[in-house]
Amino acid sequence: MSQPKIALFGDHGSPQVDAIRAVFDDRGVPVHVFDIQLGGNTRPQVLISPDKLVWNGVDFSAIEAVHVRCMAVNTPVAVPPVMNETNHAALRERFLREQEFQSVTRSFFAQLQARGKLVANTLTRAYVDHDTKAQLYQKLHDAGFCVPDTLMTNDARQAAAFFARVGEAVAKPSIGIGSTRRVSDYDKQRLDELDKSPVLFQELIEGDTIRVHIVGDKVVLALRIISGEGQVDSRTDPQGFVYFRMPDEEERKLVEATHFLGLHYAAWDILAAKDGRFAYLDCNPGPFILWIGENNSRAVFEQLANMLTTYAATRSLAAAYDAVIPCTASLD
Repeated sequence: MSQPKIALFGDHGSPQVDAIRAVFDDRGVPVHVFDIQLGGNTRPQVLISPDKLVWNGVDFSAIEAVHVRCMAVNTPVAVPPVMNETNHAALRERFLREQEFQSVTRSFFAQLQARGKLVANTLTRAYVDHDTKAQLYQKLHDAGFCVPDTLMTNDARQAAAFFARVGEAVAKPSIGIGSTRRVSDYDKQRLDELDKSPVLFQELIEGDTIRVHIVGDKVVLALRIISGEGQVDSRTDPQGFVYFRMPDEEERKLVEATHFLGLHYAAWDILAAKDGRFAYLDCNPGPFILWIGENNSRAVFEQLANMLTTYAATRSLAAAYDAVIPCTASLD
């Protein structure tokens, strides 16, 4: 069997990485699969030097294309509700050690990209944007892309003024993923609690949530999420998916936004608003795809594989993008 030129990274035992690998296996294309979690029980050995990059014994000089499923962290996402000095010290030790792990991981993929490899997607820009939503919205807004009117604040007076200006609003996570919910009258009576933690607020835009999958320079599959009656966050309890044909101009803008964020591959959540806007809600640089159904997932992974294998064979980004073929219908 020929030497693999493609590498896949994800959490140890990731079902999605397994699903992507299955596409390559069916094509008879050899790939390396790696655990990205440096601090876990399955932690790999990594070497970064001016003339060599090695991950778990594999020299990456022969690797031409890489897909990164996610940025794995080992520290808890939330502080335990009750802490004493001992477990606070243990938590801080884990946090400080995690910074070293993240530095090594980010450096590895940045070095791959600097050496002419195709990395979908690097951790240095894409995941920072995903984990700092307030600046992501401002960045997109300043570049001319449509985003909801947004405010992040721990100032109760500013929040009240925002609600008075936009009318109905939602609150949503300012980092990573999580459910969006409508701001209620009861919430507005508790605005003094903002001094405990900032909150990200947005105007409520009525419309359909569209999940848009982009590979290279094409929208390969756009799906309208069917959700329950009155559900603000359609991802919370999706009832199904329907193929959505985006207008050509909106497809062009979304691809432009994807490249503006430094991405070759992404899944966007956007709103097809009743007032005619296409408002950008989130951009996922290492998106979880399996939730859209087995056949739809496979269709997206096939195009990701097309891009990676073509680049590995040609080292041409233009050729890799040309190899991507959009879907014209939902397959589930």
